[in-house]
Amino acid sequence: MCGSLIGDNGLGRPRLYCSAACKQRAYRARIWAGTPRQSSALRRREAHLACALMGKAACVHVLLTEPEPIVLQGSASALTEAALEDARELLHVLEHR
Repeated sequence: MCGSLIGDNGLGRPRLYCSAACKQRAYRARIWAGTPRQSSALRRREAHLACALMGKAACVHVLLTEPEPIVLQGSASALTEAALEDARELLHVLEHR
């Protein structure tokens, strides 16, 4: 769960967790999955990503439609790449609902 190395005790089943605290964190993570609290967090994340994507798209639109350059060359491509990354993350979040 935490990424720590788990020692081999040699007897019985192999250990899955490095400590009782790690085991408890894993249990809480399993219980928390699918709760209304998590659903609310996912909706907030979706809304945040959608707003970020819209903001970046609006900036790209302004950069491409203004008669005079507003910022240095290459900014439109950087914003476009950032918007695409937000779109990919939003799609990933929506697919794993």
